[in-house]
Order: sequence, then C-alpha cells, then structure tokens
Amino acid sequence: MMKLVRLCVARPIATIIIFLAVSLLGGVSYTMLKLDLMPDISYPVLTVITPYPGAGPMEVENNVTDLLENMLSSVPGLEKISSKSEENVSMISLTFDWNKTIDEATNDVRDKLDLLNRKLPKEAEKPTLLKMDISLMPILILSVDSSLERFPTLMQFTEDNIINQLKQVPGVAQVQAMGGVKRQFRIMIDRKKLESFKLPYEQIALAVNAYNMTIPGGKIVVDKISFLLRTPGEFTSIDEIRSLIVGINPTTGSSIRLRDVALIEDTVNEQELFVETAKGPALAIIVMKQSQANTVEVTEAVLARIKEVEKELPPDVHVTIIRNMSEQIVSTIDNLKGVVITGALWVVVVILLFLRNLHAGLIVGVTIPLSLILTFLLMYFNGYTLNMISLTTIAIAIGMIVDNAIVIIENIVHHIERGKRPADAAVEGTSEVTGAIIASILTTIVVFVPLIFVGDMVGIMFRQLAFVITVALVSSLIFAIFLVPTLSAHFVKRQNLSGIVKYIHDALEWLFVKLESGYSRLLGITVRHKLISFSVITGLSMFSLVLVPYVGTEYMPKMDDGMISVSVTMPPGTTREETGLFMKTLIKRLHHEVPEKSADFAAWGKSDETGMASSFGLGEFSDNQGILFITLIDKAKRKRSDQAISDSLQHIVHDYPGAVVHIAAMNMLTSVMFGGDKPIDIQIYGANTEVAKSLSESIESELKRIDGIVNVDNSFKQGSPEYLVEVDREKASNLGVNLVTIGMTLRAGFNGSKIAKYREEGKEYDIFFRLREEDRKTQRDILDLKIPTAAGGFVELGSIAKITEAQGPLRIERKNKERVIRVTAEIQGRDLGSVSTDVSQLLSKIKTPPGIHVKLGGERAEQQKSFDKLFLALIIGIILVFMVMAVQFESLVQPLIILTAIPFAMMGALWAFVMTGNSLSLLSFIGLILLVGIVVNNGIVLIDYTNLLRSRHYSIVDAVMEAGRSRLRPVLMTTITTIVGMIPLAQSTGQGAELWNSMATVVIGGLVVSTFITLFLVPILFAAIEVMAEWWAARKKPMNQEADLSKESA
Repeated sequence: MMKLVRLCVARPIATIIIFLAVSLLGGVSYTMLKLDLMPDISYPVLTVITPYPGAGPMEVENNVTDLLENMLSSVPGLEKISSKSEENVSMISLTFDWNKTIDEATNDVRDKLDLLNRKLPKEAEKPTLLKMDISLMPILILSVDSSLERFPTLMQFTEDNIINQLKQVPGVAQVQAMGGVKRQFRIMIDRKKLESFKLPYEQIALAVNAYNMTIPGGKIVVDKISFLLRTPGEFTSIDEIRSLIVGINPTTGSSIRLRDVALIEDTVNEQELFVETAKGPALAIIVMKQSQANTVEVTEAVLARIKEVEKELPPDVHVTIIRNMSEQIVSTIDNLKGVVITGALWVVVVILLFLRNLHAGLIVGVTIPLSLILTFLLMYFNGYTLNMISLTTIAIAIGMIVDNAIVIIENIVHHIERGKRPADAAVEGTSEVTGAIIASILTTIVVFVPLIFVGDMVGIMFRQLAFVITVALVSSLIFAIFLVPTLSAHFVKRQNLSGIVKYIHDALEWLFVKLESGYSRLLGITVRHKLISFSVITGLSMFSLVLVPYVGTEYMPKMDDGMISVSVTMPPGTTREETGLFMKTLIKRLHHEVPEKSADFAAWGKSDETGMASSFGLGEFSDNQGILFITLIDKAKRKRSDQAISDSLQHIVHDYPGAVVHIAAMNMLTSVMFGGDKPIDIQIYGANTEVAKSLSESIESELKRIDGIVNVDNSFKQGSPEYLVEVDREKASNLGVNLVTIGMTLRAGFNGSKIAKYREEGKEYDIFFRLREEDRKTQRDILDLKIPTAAGGFVELGSIAKITEAQGPLRIERKNKERVIRVTAEIQGRDLGSVSTDVSQLLSKIKTPPGIHVKLGGERAEQQKSFDKLFLALIIGIILVFMVMAVQFESLVQPLIILTAIPFAMMGALWAFVMTGNSLSLLSFIGLILLVGIVVNNGIVLIDYTNLLRSRHYSIVDAVMEAGRSRLRPVLMTTITTIVGMIPLAQSTGQGAELWNSMATVVIGGLVVSTFITLFLVPILFAAIEVMAEWWAARKKPMNQEADLSKESA
C-alpha cells in the first residue's frame, strides 16, 4: 500500500484528476437521487377485503371470514393471520415471514382466492387483495366541496372532471373518492301490489337481468361478407325498465309490467358514508402512488394537474388539500440537509483551531464533500434514495469521516515540523498510522454486521444505515490514505507567520501545550497510583448505575406528524343522521379550540370504500362511529407540538356523556411502518365471548387507574340492535319453505341489492331494488312478508317464525383463527417501559377463567422483541470488534484493555439520557451499537503508538507517557469533530427531529465520558499488564536457566 501512496505523492496531477473524475460522477449521481421519507421497504403483509352487503358481523364471520381463514392459513410462509368481521365487510390481514417476498405471497394468496370465489355467498363481492406497503400510503388527501344544489351530482362531476384527470398522472396507482352519492336507478317495490299479483321478489330480479343483456350470436357469411350476430337487449331508457314484463296476471291473463308493482326512479343512491369539512358537506379523495414511483415527484405532478383542473371548475366547486405527504418529506429532508451542512462547517472550524495550519485544515476539510459525493455515487448505483435514514446517517458520519484524515495529516505536520521534506513526511507520516486507522474503521463497520441477520423490519430499515455509514467511512479512508498525503506533500510546509495570525497561532499553541503538560502530569500520577486510579474510575462507573431506573424506554420516538385524530363512538343503534349532528358540532368546536389548524375533515358512516381507508390507519367507520382529522400548520410556524395540542384537548373527552371520544396526535407513517399497534394492547383470547367480554371490561376499568394511561378502548363494542328471525323449522318444512328462501326474501325486501347495470355514454350505473320505505318500517312489516313455497304459493313469515330482539358485537376480531378482545390505550406523560411494568403487575393479579388466556401485545411486545434482537446484535458487534483488534495487535490482552472503554461509553449514554430526558428507543439503541464501534478508536490510537514506542526500546512508563502526550491532540480532534458534527443533529427542532435527537445524544454522551476515561484508563491498564508481563518474564528467566543447567549436568 505504501508503494501506492508513494506513487500518488510522486504523480499529484494524475491522482487529483482521478479523484476529481470520481467526484464528478458522484455529483451527477446526487442530482439524480430521489427524495423520500423512509427507505423503500416491502412489507410482507397482505390484506384481503371482502364486502358482504347487508350482513351483520356474525354472518360475515361465519359465511366469509371463517371460510377465507381456513383456506388462507395454509399459504406457505404465513406467520400470523388476523381478521375483523364487521357489518358488511370482512378484513383479513396476513403477515408473512420476512424471507418471503411480497410478490410470492401475493401470487400464493391470489391462487387461494381464485379457488374460493365460487364457495363464497353469491351476495358477497369479489375479495380485494391489498399490499400493505409504506410506498402505497396515501400521498395526498383532498376534499372537494360545492354548493348544496350541486352536491347530489358532485360525485359524478368529481369522477369525470377531477379523478379521471388525476389517474392519468404518471406514477399514480389509485385515486379513490369517499362520501357523496352516485346516480342510481331505483326500483322501489310496492309490497301490496306485488303480493296481489302473487309475484316473488326473486322474479323481479331475474326479469331485470334476463332482459338487460346483449348476447353474441356468432357470425354469418352473406355474399362473401362476414357479419357478426348480436341480440342487443340492454336498457336504453328508464321507460324500458318501467315497461318490462315481470309476470302474467293470474286473473286476467294480461302482462304485469314493472311499473305496475314498483316505482322506478332515475335518482341517486342512499348516502352511507358522509364527509364534512368546516365549509360543509364534501367528498374526500385519497391519492396513492405506484410502489416504485417517487412520492415527491408524483405529488408535485398531481398538484400541478389539480391547478390545471381548477381553472376549468365552476366557481362553487373547491378543492382543498387536507394532507400532503410530500411537504413532510421535503421539510424533513431540507432540515437534515441543513443539519449536515452546519455539522460540516463546525467540523472544519474545529480542525482549523487544532491544526492551526490553513492548508492542512483545508485539505482535511476537502475530504468531507469528497467522501459524501462518493457515498452518493454508490447510493445511486444501489438504488437508494435520499431519505430520513440515509441523511441521518450522513449527519452522524460528518464528524467521523475526517478522523482518518486528521490522524494522518497531524502526523505528517509533526514530521514536517521536525525538518523532514514534505514528500518524505507525507509518506512516512501516512505509513506510521495506516494500520491504526484501518483497524479503527473496521471496528466501526463490523458492529453493523449483525444487523444483516436481524430479519424483520428493524433490520431491513437499518441495513441502509449500515450501508451508508460503511461507504462514507471507507470513502474517507481512501481519500485520507491517498489524497491527503498527495496534497500535503505539495501544499503543507513549515509556516512563517506574522502579525495577528502568528499571535492567534502562538496563543492556541500555548493553550495546547498547557493542556498536554497538564494531562501528562495527571497521567503520571494515575500511572504511578494504578490501583487507586482504577478504583476511583470503577467507583464512578458503579455510581452511575443508580441512574438506570430513571431512564425510560419507548418503541419509537413520537414524531410530530402535524395531524390530530379525534375518534367518536356513539351509543349502539345511533343512526347516521344523529352521528352526523354530533360530528358537525365537534367540527365547529375544534375549529375554535385549535388556532394552529390548517385544514380538517370528518367522516362517519359505512361504505365499500372504508375498508381500504381503515387499513391505512384512517380509523374505524360505522353508522355510530366517526373520525375527525385536524391538519396543523407547519411545525416551524407553531409554538405547540401536535402532542401538546392533543393534550390540551383532552378535557373535551368528558364533555359529551354517552359518546366515547378519543383524541390523539396521529402518526400515519409509524402506524403503517410498525403495524399500527397502540402502546398498550391487552389481548384476551377465548371462544366464550361473554366470559372474555366480562374480563375485558374488568381489565378496562383497572387500566384507567394507572397513571399515564389515556384513551382506553375496548375492541368489543355492542353493535346495532338486532331483530332475530327465529324460524320454526318443522312448520317451514311442512309448508315447503327453506331457510335460504326466507333469508333471500328478507334480504331483497329490507336490505335491497344491486341487481343489474344501466349503461349510458360509456358509463355504468347500478339498478337497485328494494321495498318502498313505507313497507319496511315496523316489526309487523317483517312478519307480514310473504315467502314463496316450493308448491308455488305464499306463506306469511309470521306463521312460521317469531322475532326476538338482541344485540350482537359491532365487530368480531380473531388472531390466528381464535377470537380475541383487545383492550388498548395510549400513553401520556410517562414512558412505555414504566407504564408497561404497571400493566404487567395488573395482569399478574387477575385470575383468568378456564378457557381464557391473556397476552400483553402492542408496542411493548414489539419493543421487547426488537430490543432482544438489537441486544444480541450489540454483543456480537463487541465480539467482532475484539476480533478485529486482536488481528491488528496480534494480542488477546490489548484488545480487552481497549474494550474497557465500552462500559464507560454506556455510562456516558446513561447520563445523556437522564440529562436530556430522552428514552431508550430503537433509534437510540442503534446509537449504542454505533458507539461501540467508535469509542474503541481512541484506545486503538493510544495502544498502537505505545507499541511503536516500546519497539523503539522506550520504558513502560516513558512509552505510556509519550504516547498519551503525543496522541492527545489527534484523540481530542477526532472526538471533538465527531461530537460537533452531531451537535446540530442532537439540537435540531425541525421536522422529524424527534426521531434522530436521541441517537445523536447517546453518541455524544458516550463519547464525552469514554474519551476522558480512555485517556487515563487505557494507559493505566497497559502499564499494569506490561509490568506484570515483565515481572513474569523476569521470574521465568531464572527458572529457564536452571532448567537448562540441569539438562547440561545430566
């Protein structure tokens, strides 16, 4: 390697041109890197949504969910299957092993669904398969409002003029509208007229379908011309529907037309899902991008298209941006870029102060942009984006990538000031420390190797961190070994200073000399009193252990996402209209309570679109449930955080008796990334729902008493009141009536169904039929319903059945095919770890009935699982660091001496946690792993130089003292540059800062304490062990001599 260094020094132009060429490629690559919030992670999670209109939760579970679960549970690689059976819809979530690709899982599940389609009830719609990918999160949420006069046609207008335009934007995967009404042809059956003609309901549906189709008849060749045969039979006007013959009058023999038994209208459907903003009724539009598309680019293109569309909209139609994910991405990335630049500038200032040589300082400073540019080049070729993880890693590495250059150039300057030629000083100075800096780089890199084996989302996400920091450090090593000596040989010379520059230089030199002499005196005292010094240092470390109980833990730091969610649950049986009145009241109140609001929208009710919305963390929807979202202005423009605003609104929870209101700061990103788990999630499993429900209510009550617990929620909620039609099977059988006929007749009459499509000008509209509203108002209307018999007659339902009132669950949840009730809660004012401890103590006191078992899940369970894996990675990382140093020093003892810095680094991290109030989270744990690779570098530099001096026949004390004195400056320089490079990261308050503050704080605290201790502890231990080694060698020498003499005499 030194031959290559000499070659670079000898051919500076060629060397500089090569590095400039690489830098040019890197610069171009940087401009081509795409922006995103997080790395592109493909989650092995699929969701199967199956609408089953008109069915209650029990019917959905029995007829759809159970069937799907039994078939899908045999898909290879499946780790967990969970489901929700709600009114009108079944939702099944499939979680696969991380080793299985999402495309493989999708194909396997789709094959199973194809086999199942024919087994599902014919009223159930075809299952929809969704990938739960962070890249498929909504990138934009819009609202569209208009005048009340236009609202009935607003959905169709929006689809034609806005949604269709947005779907054409490159990169857009799906645009979905929520709320509003659509054009619909309604057939409202007059029951008395239908029964007077003795027509069954099913006959109406069959007739509409039979006369509303075009049947191809093949082709015929006439006079050598081929003609296609078609029998066009689709409806072309509402009058054709009205005139449709549906039967024959049994009395007169005349035709019975549809208009004789029903009112047929060209109108709109009954609105099931409602969306409201502060302006009034509205539609919500959710825009999702394609998985490989870039969020920022697609969002900008969509917003540009919206501006074009708005020019053509009528004055009373307005489009409002409710949520724009690209704003968060751009703000976060811009903030991190600022952090990187600030850190780099501070690093250069520190270098200049220490080196006091402008040329030397600038040479080291140049390695920062060059190393980053090479990093960007390799990021581009590996398909990475500029995201929160990659830029945070670069910000962390800013102070570290100069370490190699600092050590080399400091040694080169040292040789130059001794009178050597710059070219010789460059080669010799580099050769003396190359081994040490390579070892220090390897120790930093190898700590991330264990993350390769952490197979879940945590490992995959932090592999990019490991890649970026490895590339940045290796890049800096290349520039330090080859470019720094090349530039130093030609630009760094002994300085002839004068004036103010000389004064500053001499003042700083005087300060550093005083610092070195003071350190030398103190080091001499500690080396001479090894046992006392070691005892004091160990005692301080042990004292720090009392701080451990004061350090909280959390899964992920709470990021200020700029959105507040307010979920509302009204009493069971509350109509959509009553829920709507409450939601409108809440909107008006919060409009005044939250001055930082930029937009808001509320939704309540239930429709086919809500399944997908719920799957992306947009809340639960039903007739008596609603959700309100408040989007806040930019974080930099408000004084309160989203959590502080949420806390200030908690008093509202108690102002509405009968309604359950939960208010929380929402983080859609972490909700999708980490499974949407609540911090506290107590899961009660058991087949006996009543027993499980009773236990869940008891736990819910006790949970509310724990300090820091808010927004306690029980997943078992009473659904709407039900009428159970209990059929006398014997009577029904005797009369020739089966249960299927009864169920289908009830469904057709009271729920109604979409029986056909009406096509006009390339568009399709539903043809819907149901009993008139006045024929389905009372219990008597149910009992009077005529049911067709097998003999062709009719029988009143009341003669073979009775009605009882009941109340079932709002939704039925299952996990791994076992029913589960979940009691969940948010945390306020305390950390996750301490609250979870209280919850565990609570659960340990509860006696579970037979057949019931309780499990604590949620963020706590995920945190424990991730912490266990990261702790194992930490231990393996320490072992790998030891191995690297053992190879470097060809010793097993010296690496152990250097590893003593790690406990003191942890002690510093502990103090940092306590002083800043941060908690141990996934990100700060990664900081601890990084710390292991960094803190040993100072020990490596000290021991390496001490060994060099010992090889030159220095005594133990002289070698230790000289190594400490001469290596003090590079040790302090590398440590301080690393620290000042991270200070902007630790102190940042911009968008996303919550995620990385704790990581930087941990590293800073650990470095400060470990560096101070290392400067004394490593020399003490080295000297002690060397003295013992010499003593042992001296004692062994006479023994060997005696053994040799005895052999000679024999």
